[in-house]
Amino acid sequence: MSGDPFTQALHGDDAIPDAADVGPPIHVASTYDRSEQGELVYRRNQHITTERLEAVLGALEGGEAVVYPSGMAAIASLLRYLNPARIYLPADVYHGTRSYVTAAPRAWQAVEAFDDLGPGDVAWLETPSNPKCLITDVAAVAADLGSRGVTVVVDSTFATPVLQRPLSLGADYVVHSSTKYIGGHSDAMGGVVVTADSNRAAELLEARVIDGTIPGSLDVWLTLRGVRTLPLRIARQSETAASLAEYLDGRGLLVWYPGLGTHPGHQVAARQMSQFGAIVSFELSSYEEAAEAATRFEVFRRATSLGGVESVVEHRASVNPLAPPGLLRLSVGLESPADLIADLDAALIPT
Repeated sequence: MSGDPFTQALHGDDAIPDAADVGPPIHVASTYDRSEQGELVYRRNQHITTERLEAVLGALEGGEAVVYPSGMAAIASLLRYLNPARIYLPADVYHGTRSYVTAAPRAWQAVEAFDDLGPGDVAWLETPSNPKCLITDVAAVAADLGSRGVTVVVDSTFATPVLQRPLSLGADYVVHSSTKYIGGHSDAMGGVVVTADSNRAAELLEARVIDGTIPGSLDVWLTLRGVRTLPLRIARQSETAASLAEYLDGRGLLVWYPGLGTHPGHQVAARQMSQFGAIVSFELSSYEEAAEAATRFEVFRRATSLGGVESVVEHRASVNPLAPPGLLRLSVGLESPADLIADLDAALIPT
């Protein structure tokens, strides 16, 4: 089988045994008949639907996947497993990650420069970042820090495994909130950690059993259903996002989208991503103006989260005080690009 994500998304779990169903069924049992040959014992330990999703996500990222009930569960589980003394966090990063790292009474020290890191420490990269879509050169950072014994983790939620594969660029781990693009339909929660090291993956699985952080059957099944169409969805969404970014840039707004030549990370993104993603952020003049504009959209849904088939707008400073006050984040869905541009035009008329 080729490494093409279109094929992997549909056949990455072919080796998982099951009935003759073309669409895999939902397995909901909490325990299993004991036998000499039986590998399945108890649902908290392992589960056939979970193993199927892990097979697909591992194939897409080029490693071994461990899934969790949410993106934050994946982040927290990985950091507890690594347990570093110091963690590098970029200035623009998902606020849930920052909150977890800095919450007392943890002994971890959050640092702002790679030079502050030493052996056993963690560099937590997020590229593209949330919400400004800033780009980090994963290969360059991994080459530098890896030689110093620093573990490199990449949150690649915005890119998805289709547009960017951090393990192939030298990262030790890649993390996703599968609630977002991987599931893709705003109806399932989940998270995943992927590593190319089978021993590390086995240790994460063992820790998941102890922590009891295996995801529920329905969420896993919905995510598995969603990932089958991920290559199609993210390609279309990225194309539309590029059109919207150009429209907003033409209005003279400050636009954060790595596909624009004016974006500071454009060249790096062009090198390490196959497309530029489906998140477009832009800034209005004030908190009040942005908050008011967010209420005027009709096609875009005003909601938190992102990555679904429907387009969503969020005033980030309303939920994250560290975000720029006038920033609106667009998660671009599958609607007509013309309809989305018309919706933007109507919502931004007062500006």
